[in-house]
Amino acid sequence: MGPAFTTFPRPLKAAILGVPALGVVLVTTVAATDAGAFNVVQLWRWLLVPGCFLTIVLAERFPVKIGLQQKISLGALPCIVAALLLPPGVGPVTAAVGVLAGNVIVRRTWSETAFNAGNTLTAATLASVIGAIAHDGDVAQDLRATVAALVYLLVNLALAVMPAALHSGQPYVTLVRQAVSATWPASLTLGACAVTTSVLAVEAPIAAPLPLIVLPMIYRMNRAIEAQAKANEQLAGVLTAQRRFLTDVSHQVATPLATIMTNLSILRRANRGRPAEEAVDDSVAEAERMKRMLARLRSLAHADEDVPLRRELVDLAELTADVVRAYTAQAATSGVELVTDVSEHAHINADKDLLREAVANLVDNAVRVSPPGEKVTLRVDRGAAGPMIAVADRGPGIEEERLPRLFERFQRSDSGSGLGLAIARRVVERHGGTIRVKTAPGAGSTFTIELPG
Repeated sequence: MGPAFTTFPRPLKAAILGVPALGVVLVTTVAATDAGAFNVVQLWRWLLVPGCFLTIVLAERFPVKIGLQQKISLGALPCIVAALLLPPGVGPVTAAVGVLAGNVIVRRTWSETAFNAGNTLTAATLASVIGAIAHDGDVAQDLRATVAALVYLLVNLALAVMPAALHSGQPYVTLVRQAVSATWPASLTLGACAVTTSVLAVEAPIAAPLPLIVLPMIYRMNRAIEAQAKANEQLAGVLTAQRRFLTDVSHQVATPLATIMTNLSILRRANRGRPAEEAVDDSVAEAERMKRMLARLRSLAHADEDVPLRRELVDLAELTADVVRAYTAQAATSGVELVTDVSEHAHINADKDLLREAVANLVDNAVRVSPPGEKVTLRVDRGAAGPMIAVADRGPGIEEERLPRLFERFQRSDSGSGLGLAIARRVVERHGGTIRVKTAPGAGSTFTIELPG
């Protein structure tokens, strides 16, 4: 709730003091007006006082996970049991004192401890008035107990959200909706378990522990969730280290590689027409290939970082025209013609640089596999779900056995680094789109990027 009570705004102070005061007033009123406020029908119910108290303390001390990012206390179960089976002057106080002790043990602030205990006292008192189970009952009593449990859960949640709303300034109703959405399955499960246990304790004592079978299940689920969270954390660390490694290697190798290429260029000019020229040319070609691979490693590391996309309005026709201009010289050297076919001038909000990188990788692959005299076509159109860019070549096609893993990293053919398609897929997926390929041996391949409209 905050570092110090004196720094809280006045409405929050009023809530922190008012809710416990409300609980005390309610339980005092019930004790004064209800002749049976302290009468116990069966003596065994007095054993519930220490039992519920200890269970509530343990539940506060050891909350369990019901989701990777969400913990919940099982204390609602014994609190409801105490409200339903103990007298109205005893049950709510038992629940509130248990919550108070549990909060003290986990070292919550005094203001939070007082508020939580007051919240429990208020909700439990209302539940005990509505549906306390006094004796072997009928269907009407069981229904009242069910309503009482529901009232406990709703009042407890409604009061619990109040300090957060007052402290943060967020709308109270919004926070209530969020809390209900996050906790309703677990809360209803605990409430149903508490009502069933309470009813069976009176009507069929031997069967009363049976609903508690849900607790070992919750415990096992909790352990599984914690194990999964730990595994996810370790995996995230490995992936972060991998991305950092790729980035570091790319940067560390780029400088010496540039020096090597410069020296090779000098040697090539000095040995023009001599026998060593061919060896130097081969070395330059390999260095250029390594340079392209490092650039793609950097692109892949950047695409993996999950940093927010720098979105802007992108004209897909202009983007493809830009890629064509960049690769025209390379295509001409290979005897391949680059053409564009724009059926629709589509505009999307996208990271222009990343999307251009994805299309460029497809074009680079298409130019490399296309025989001299063929065309590589970039088509911009509208697909079933939104704008699309298709890159079609007339190369040899792709073997069927390579298709299932085609977009995985380092799944390369005889030429290329095996990174271009992985980069393209990662970029497209980050934009919420899809990428697919249509190919046939000897008939070329068409890679289609489809983006959300």
